[in-house]
Amino acid sequence: MTKKNDPLDEKSSKQLADILKDLFGDSDPFPVLKREYKPLPLKKKGDIEYEVRWHTTDLEKDGHKVIHVAQNRFGESVMIYRLMYGDGMDDVNIHLRVKVISKDGVKAPDSNVHVHVENKHMDIADIKIEGERVNRGYGSIMMEGLMKIVHEMQIKVITGWISSVDWDHIDRSEHFYRKHGFDCQLDHENKRGTIVWVNRELGSTQD
Repeated sequence: MTKKNDPLDEKSSKQLADILKDLFGDSDPFPVLKREYKPLPLKKKGDIEYEVRWHTTDLEKDGHKVIHVAQNRFGESVMIYRLMYGDGMDDVNIHLRVKVISKDGVKAPDSNVHVHVENKHMDIADIKIEGERVNRGYGSIMMEGLMKIVHEMQIKVITGWISSVDWDHIDRSEHFYRKHGFDCQLDHENKRGTIVWVNRELGSTQD
């Protein structure tokens, strides 16, 4: 009998991703690796709260940090956690990921936030929410988690840019950023834009 391969667990997936990054940089050589598997079953049937606690403990055991948990309108508990590498750069290059827990099980969608921090200035390198994960509240919950880090680190300004590859959903992107307090400057002719958020609580300005 042929044994079916089990889906990669989180540790193995990260190790593979690091190897591929070393080999191919930030390119995406194997789109199949983005495939999402069926939800993993809950440890205790129907007990979402227990599952959140279990995954929080499991992540923190490996040195990572759960920074925010919120429920979306679909009744899913969305966990935002921060990957910690212990390389001295954890407060410079920040990587957030997601776990989604519902009565159907646990999913780890390929949704990420990458930001770079320098001199109290945070630059958003990427917020990735794609496919069927759009319009489920994951992006807003990720932003809520990111803002917790912003206030904890006393970030003065957040900046980012919108490229032409995002222009097919520019209205949605603009609405998302404005909803979270960003100013958006869009160049529709050249299909590019910039976003800026200023921490008024610290008396920061855009200048």
